[in-house]
Amino acid sequence: MQKFDVYFSAIREQRKALEVQHPDGCCLITPVQPGNTGPCEVTVSEAARWIVEGSHRLSTQGEADAFHATMQMNRVSTPQIDTLANARAQFAVLMAAKKGERK
Repeated sequence: MQKFDVYFSAIREQRKALEVQHPDGCCLITPVQPGNTGPCEVTVSEAARWIVEGSHRLSTQGEADAFHATMQMNRVSTPQIDTLANARAQFAVLMAAKKGERK
């Protein structure tokens, strides 16, 4: 393993470069090992560390486009859930359980 000062300075340099490329603070990285899952979105700090460690690389534009298309498809195909109705149902279940404890 690298010495700590070299290791952390490499992470700082990588983070600075990524912050210029990704000013929003997050970027897509892909595992280096074949057979692993596709890109994942992480913060610039996490990406810098994983890139320096060699376990991940920045995703290509094609991988990023496919990732964003998949996320968009998931948003469209996932039915909108009425969160207020779910909260009320969950509250009713909790209150019924609590009422059962009192007996």
